[in-house]
Amino acid sequence: MRTSKMRVALAALAVSALIAAAGCVQVEIPMPETTSDSDSIGSGGASELVASIEMGAGRLTVAGGASGAMDADYDFTDTDWRPEVRYDVNDGEGRLSVRTPSEPRFSLSGRMRYDWRIALSNEMPIDLSVTMGAGETDLDLGSLDLRRLQVTLGAGDATIDLVGDAQHDLVADITAGAGAVTLRVPSDVGVRVVGYQDGLGSYRADGFAQDGNALVNDAYEDADVRFEITLRRGLGDVTIETVE
Repeated sequence: MRTSKMRVALAALAVSALIAAAGCVQVEIPMPETTSDSDSIGSGGASELVASIEMGAGRLTVAGGASGAMDADYDFTDTDWRPEVRYDVNDGEGRLSVRTPSEPRFSLSGRMRYDWRIALSNEMPIDLSVTMGAGETDLDLGSLDLRRLQVTLGAGDATIDLVGDAQHDLVADITAGAGAVTLRVPSDVGVRVVGYQDGLGSYRADGFAQDGNALVNDAYEDADVRFEITLRRGLGDVTIETVE
């Protein structure tokens, strides 16, 4: 009887030791081979640009500085993930679409990489629409001549930077599902934000005061250029930073 109990105790100790040891073992999962590709699209004679960017999941960076309508670099771990890109010009209006393939073969095995780095023209007025399903979004848009901006975020953190030498009014509609959103705006532009009463989480706006159902900055009343922004979130923290 004693021998049987001892065997059980030793077995239990052995299992415990294996579990503890397993917790100390670091398993390295190799990164799948990554494919890099790029696009460079001229303006094609367009004098204004309507751009739509739709990414299913990954890391998205959008900024200015393109030599034409768009310069873009992509990294992805499956050749089927190359973005679908289309550009057409009609009556001086360029229409650009960059989107995740309709049926990408996303795999849960190993680690995936899906990065887009997109530069748009600083020289043309732009209406921009960005849709991100899940991941990290960095929109550095201050150098663009933005007229309208629509951003739809599913899950993940996002930074939207509008700080620059704004010459025209902007209407922006930003909707975030879950995650932290940081919006950066210039101090010398009149900014009005609605939507802070929606969703769950903190909503901090430095340099803003409440005006009815909106938040306005000090420059709003007398500003020559104004940003009218709707910023709503489902669950997550919102921070609006005013930059001198």
